[in-house]
Order: sequence, then structure tokens, then C-alpha cells
Amino acid sequence: MEQLDKLPPLAIVVFGVTLAIIFGVRYMGLLSGRSSSPERSPTSAQVAAVIVDPTALNKATAALEAQTFEMINTRKSQERIAEDLGDRIKDHGEQISKLMLEMARQKR
Repeated sequence: MEQLDKLPPLAIVVFGVTLAIIFGVRYMGLLSGRSSSPERSPTSAQVAAVIVDPTALNKATAALEAQTFEMINTRKSQERIAEDLGDRIKDHGEQISKLMLEMARQKR
């Protein structure tokens, strides 16, 4: 503080204005922080409700698990059907080949 007395008056005024700006910006920042607090935001209440009450999330998870289980069963069923169709097509191809050979023998 003793060194501030030795400064010219203009430097003291500039120093005071600089300190006032620093504290003013800090105070205004605190005010704007209070006005934008989560308590005043309508969406934060919804987010907080979801965080506090996970029943909706648990229900959605259970529904998704049931849907996944059903889709897996459907896929397995479709794979069995496709395999059965493939076997039938193979059998039909073999029967057609046998018929072609028999027809070729009868023409001789």
C-alpha cells in the first residue's frame, strides 16, 4: 500500500477503474449464473424427474428386451423355414434330374 501513494493520480484512477471493472464483471457473472440456475429452467425439472424416478426407464428397458427376444425368435423361425425351403428345392432338383435321366433312357 505504501507504493500506491507514490503513484501519480492518473495511475491511481486507472488502477481503481480496472479493479472496478474486474469486480463488476465478476458480480455480473454471478448474477447471470443465478438467473440461469437449473431451478429456473423448465427442462431441468423433467431431467431431474427422470434421474430421480427410473421407473419409466426400467419399463422401456423391459419392453426393449422383450422386443429383442421376440425378434431373435422370429429370426430363428425364419432361418428354419428358409432351411426347409432350401431342402425342398434341393429334393425337387434331384427328382427333376432323375426324371430327365428316365426320359432320356426311354427315348433310346
